[in-house]
Amino acid sequence: MRLRALEPEDLDFLYTIENDMSMWWLSSQTAPLSAYHLRDYVANNAGDIYKDEQVRYVIEVDNASRGGGASAVGLIDLFNFSPLHRRAELGIVVKSEFRHHGYAMEAIGKITDYARDILCLHQIYAVVPLSNEASLQMLRAQGFSDGLCLKDWLFVGGSHEDAVLMQLFL
Repeated sequence: MRLRALEPEDLDFLYTIENDMSMWWLSSQTAPLSAYHLRDYVANNAGDIYKDEQVRYVIEVDNASRGGGASAVGLIDLFNFSPLHRRAELGIVVKSEFRHHGYAMEAIGKITDYARDILCLHQIYAVVPLSNEASLQMLRAQGFSDGLCLKDWLFVGGSHEDAVLMQLFL
């Protein structure tokens, strides 16, 4: 498993992930993104968190057992970057058919090393719905600690849901 920069060839993958309405409640997205918008994002993204205020990587795995090549299985981001406070928010999505294979854990480990060793961040954090026990357990296993409970933080299915601010001090 490796993390790599977005390439123009990832447009269809990115389009599928970004326009999956079932995941919008985890972000602030409220409308589909056009292929044009995503193509422009990939083309103009500097890949530098200091310029873009975010960095996004493709989570890719080798397909040696299936005849070679590689597959994009998910995306991992550092966003809401604050160089002054030396922190960034973590976001990760793994396609459903690739979940429960350890890819998310390994990707979080790699992005944590990058945040600590290259970006010299003090902390990364994630806002996780209280109902998402799998993500909470995974982050705890990676050393994140429970922070504040954010009351009624997310609006889901006509009602509000609490979220937990998870923090990892680097």
